[in-house]
Amino acid sequence: MKKEKKKIRYTPSGVMKKFVLVFVALYMGIMGAATYLVQEKFVQDHQEALQSLSDDIRWIQAQLAQEAADEGVSIGREWVGNTMDYILAVNAGAGELPYMLWSGAVWDEDGDKIAESGPVYTMMPGDENENGPLVWRLDEWLTEEEMDQLAEYDAKTGRSMSVYEQEEWTEYQENASMDRNGEPAEITVLRESWRKATQEEAENWIGKMMTIDNEQSYICENSEEVWSWENPDAAKGRKELGVGNLSFPAQSQGKSCWEEWKKDEYLTGFPDQIQGGYNTEGTEYTEYAADKVDSEVTIPLLFGDADSGSGVQTCTMKFRMTSHSWLAALDYMKYVYVSGALLLLVCILIVWRTLEKSYRNSAQAEAYRRDFTNAMAHEMKTPLSVIRGFSENLKENPDTGKREYYLDQIIGQTEEMDNTVKEMIQVSKLDSDELNIQKEKISLRDLLEQETERIALRTEERRIRVEIRCDENAEVEGDRKMLEKAFRCLLDNAVSYNRDEGRIRINADREKCVIANTGEQIPEEELPHVCEMLRRGGRESRERASGEKHLGMGLYLADRIFRLHGMELKVENTAEGVQVSVKW
Repeated sequence: MKKEKKKIRYTPSGVMKKFVLVFVALYMGIMGAATYLVQEKFVQDHQEALQSLSDDIRWIQAQLAQEAADEGVSIGREWVGNTMDYILAVNAGAGELPYMLWSGAVWDEDGDKIAESGPVYTMMPGDENENGPLVWRLDEWLTEEEMDQLAEYDAKTGRSMSVYEQEEWTEYQENASMDRNGEPAEITVLRESWRKATQEEAENWIGKMMTIDNEQSYICENSEEVWSWENPDAAKGRKELGVGNLSFPAQSQGKSCWEEWKKDEYLTGFPDQIQGGYNTEGTEYTEYAADKVDSEVTIPLLFGDADSGSGVQTCTMKFRMTSHSWLAALDYMKYVYVSGALLLLVCILIVWRTLEKSYRNSAQAEAYRRDFTNAMAHEMKTPLSVIRGFSENLKENPDTGKREYYLDQIIGQTEEMDNTVKEMIQVSKLDSDELNIQKEKISLRDLLEQETERIALRTEERRIRVEIRCDENAEVEGDRKMLEKAFRCLLDNAVSYNRDEGRIRINADREKCVIANTGEQIPEEELPHVCEMLRRGGRESRERASGEKHLGMGLYLADRIFRLHGMELKVENTAEGVQVSVKW
């Protein structure tokens, strides 16, 4: 089984760790600052919500007090207490923002607490009741376990308009009754199954039913009791109540918030009595040191005419609030955290890929430089050795008859070294960032004929036939000298790696130019690398046979020049040999 080659990582682990730490620190800093600002906004919003709530409750209190006065109801201490308990109950979930809990309490002008937020059952009274709304404080009758059970069912009660769009649904309903003394006798929770009904079904139905807008009727097919509480001390004789309202503080935000509310000593710890309070005009507030009551908002409540002497005239109301602004900010920012983390991951990947590419290019450049240097040293060593040998022979035998031969060989070797240096300079220019390309329209036919004339002597010596087919109006745009060099490299290879009495075919049109030659094919494993520097395609034997020598830079130079001009060079084997194609 072939062993899988281990993938090389070029980026040093220490460098990547530093970048990751920088990005993580930046992420934490930005998220922390944003969360702090959001938290400060929630603090402000919670304060404004509590202030708005206090204003609304004060307005409702004033309206109920005015209605009672207009109807001639005696506004006494019991009426005020029941009314404020009712207002606090029906507004238990009003004004609440995420992670905000509140409670309120009311003291009369003598400093006695007469109303407070809590779990209650309330109902507006009939005309005959002059003591204000009916209010039962559940914590005075039910155990904590029973209140929790009732709160769980209460969270399921209510009916939204969306249920009428369904064919059938299940809902919960609460019922209560009181004894003849006005105390709670029984509280039950029913689970009812409802469905749409035809008009005929509704007319003949003897159970619970309802009709919406005198059009669609709904009937209750099943009603079963799922929870009940009975007061063992209730007096005989019960009276069923009308539509009432069970209220648990923070219930609108879920059972967990009710659990949190009831365990919060700050929200539930209002004192039974205070010494200070508002004056009869409700304009000045007095609070003694021994009577310090922590609160967020304190407001006066005015009832009746201060000169009438009818019971409670001025009350003091305090609001407390628990604001988990940091939790609210964290919850609000959760999607920002996820989005930011994904963006951070993308940035890290982009930086890692960029670094990897940079280090890989650096490593490859270093490898090229090392290979290039070794190759040049090797290429220079041979002509230098020849020059040294002939020079020593001339020194030892200055009058030898081979003097001209030695000098010709020395000159030939220096010319070979000069050509090698020129190719090195050409490569250096192409890799320079300061390379300036002078573009112009060039006739492709003229360029190819010019370069084939240049190789005519070599092709004639080896009896290689050259065929050119080129459109008359075929043109390329680019730097003339550079493109001449590129096509010269291709034609040089076509001659060098051709066989004697072979053929070179050149086909060119407006989109591409194909140069095919007969001769030895390039090994398949070398094809992807033939345009790399110092690669000869595994055809060194062909060089020796033709007597020509190549450094392996021709295709590299041609490919670099074509890519600088936005062209594509492709090398592939054919049945007769090799062909290169240039597309633009």
